[in-house]
Amino acid sequence: MRRMRINGKRTVSNGRYLSAAVLFCVGLVFLYGCFHEKQSGSTAVSAHSRYVVVTESLAGREEVPLEEYLIGALAVTVPEDFSAQACRAQAVILRTNAVWFAQEAGSERIYCQDLGQNFLTVRELEEKWGDAYAEQYEKLADAVYDTRDQIMQYEGIPVELPYFPLSAGMTRSGEGLALQETYPYLQSVPCTADPFSEHFEQEIILTQSEIAKTLGEMFDSEEEVAWEDIELVWDSAGYVTEMTWKEKRISGEQFRAKLGLASACFTVEQDKNRLYIVTKGIGHGLGMSLYEANEMGKEGKEYQEILGYFFPDCEIVKN
Repeated sequence: MRRMRINGKRTVSNGRYLSAAVLFCVGLVFLYGCFHEKQSGSTAVSAHSRYVVVTESLAGREEVPLEEYLIGALAVTVPEDFSAQACRAQAVILRTNAVWFAQEAGSERIYCQDLGQNFLTVRELEEKWGDAYAEQYEKLADAVYDTRDQIMQYEGIPVELPYFPLSAGMTRSGEGLALQETYPYLQSVPCTADPFSEHFEQEIILTQSEIAKTLGEMFDSEEEVAWEDIELVWDSAGYVTEMTWKEKRISGEQFRAKLGLASACFTVEQDKNRLYIVTKGIGHGLGMSLYEANEMGKEGKEYQEILGYFFPDCEIVKN
């Protein structure tokens, strides 16, 4: 019980009313803090970052907290209409790759140029999205925030998780590839949605002389190399793994890069003057198909299920 003076008169106020008012104010502050932490995106996740990503350019050196970097990296790797759960799956993949690289390098400072995954700054994101900036930024920031600290491990250690735009109908296994020692945890899984993409098949046409000259350069031959003299080796997912000519070998990925093919899953038809190369899918085919992951997300699959489907031998853990 305490006495107060109001308008010159003494009165009595019960202490419990003052206590209730204080508790009410504290509650409002707490609720605002929770709301603000969720909504502030970059600020919330950035302050929590253990790792930093370092960029160096003519403009100088800049250090960006990992979680902030992930928002910009997501904007580079996924389309704007990507489903929320697929965004979360990709956020875990990008974070895992960064942590794996940091641990391989033995430093919590990650140089973006060495990591090999570009990202967009806030200013670049504003230019990219324009009027849709706030909506798009919140979507990607939520994906990073809701998966905060989560990475994937194989046999208890972080690993590199490859991904690509579109498969040829299934992903590629590490078994039987030259990459088996690097990716022992990759299994081939069906991607039933990928063949329905409008970009599933693509074709390029070359003259016989163009392909002969290209093959001659690739096999380091002074003479042109006819296509019919090439022997091809495919993996179980239909990708060309090896091309042989007179005991010389190149990889399907080398051939793909040289000609700018969409993928190394290709078939060839030829007539007297031309070579028709038809590819299926886009990218190397290893790891997670972004198109399939997006379709899974649109069907209601959670990001944990998406990641578990493409990387069944790995587990999600808190780093």
